[in-house]
Amino acid sequence: MSLLLQIVLSLSIVTVTVLLGLLLVQARRTAASVERLAESAAQDLHQMAGDVHEVRLKVVEVADLARGAFELPSTLTQVVAGVVRGMPGFFARRRSSGRFLEALLTGIQSAVHLLRGRKAGPPEEGSRA
Repeated sequence: MSLLLQIVLSLSIVTVTVLLGLLLVQARRTAASVERLAESAAQDLHQMAGDVHEVRLKVVEVADLARGAFELPSTLTQVVAGVVRGMPGFFARRRSSGRFLEALLTGIQSAVHLLRGRKAGPPEEGSRA
């Protein structure tokens, strides 16, 4: 019986050794695959960061265009509001010429602001925070 026990024990040790060897080979393959996956994910993340940066720059550009597009109507609205505020003073100028002059000066200030803003052009890229 002891010979049979030695043979069974030897076969068991050989089987366990072979299985552990195969397990180690598979672990190496898995580690290599994980490393390739990590490198691929890092490259993809770098590409996505670049894309997000490009989108941010485009959003800033669109915001600047929108600001430029709405600047003139906003200033014109201020000028018209100044003129409308001056209308009662214009029609009632016999009573008080101070309000009329105040409204007239407000309209002139708005017009000067509009002209100065158009001459100055858009702000520099480096001047924004």
